[in-house]
Amino acid sequence: MADKNTGQESAPSGGGWITTYADMITLLMCFFVIMYSASEPSQSKWEQLKGGIESDVMNVKNPTPLADLYNALEKKYDDPNDDNPDLTIDFETKGIVISLGSNSLFESGDAKLKSNGLSIVKTLGNELKERMQRYELVIDVEGHTDDVPISTAKFPSNWELSSSRSASVVKEFTELGLDREVVRAIGHADAFPLKPNRSKDGTAIPSNMAANRRVDVIVHY
Repeated sequence: MADKNTGQESAPSGGGWITTYADMITLLMCFFVIMYSASEPSQSKWEQLKGGIESDVMNVKNPTPLADLYNALEKKYDDPNDDNPDLTIDFETKGIVISLGSNSLFESGDAKLKSNGLSIVKTLGNELKERMQRYELVIDVEGHTDDVPISTAKFPSNWELSSSRSASVVKEFTELGLDREVVRAIGHADAFPLKPNRSKDGTAIPSNMAANRRVDVIVHY
């Protein structure tokens, strides 16, 4: 198109695409708003988002699901007058880790819960059940052994022993009413020791081996 004053051709306007782009962004925003409005986010997920994993321990006024459970377990089990050295509770980045010493749960080389071990697992299971009914949490039960090999008809290696021990705990949890879909048994054998099983010269360290023989109950989102 020629300019009336100069008689030269003027450049066509290049701003038309901006309007189209803005319309597309607006439509996309409306689409996602409608999708979010139609969804039904669970209360537990909202609490998790609101509190955040990093603020679980520090958030006292409005504790998140993991913080609520951790505080309850600490209050119940962290009693100086009645302390069980075979039960420890830690809050780690992967979640709440409840470590149960195998000496309290099983006979040596066996995966059947002793009477004392059964009592410990049932008490813990009831504590977990109360909160699992309110919050969407997951429980991993991990079995661990020391590095002494086992070779029996029932347990050809520490893999079978650690897996069977974690399965025994999971079985009790599910019989108490915990949902099978959120509880799983895992066997690690001696792959993840808490402490070195042996000294540099290969000598066994009994106290460390005892600490490594454990079942970890890990509660996480």
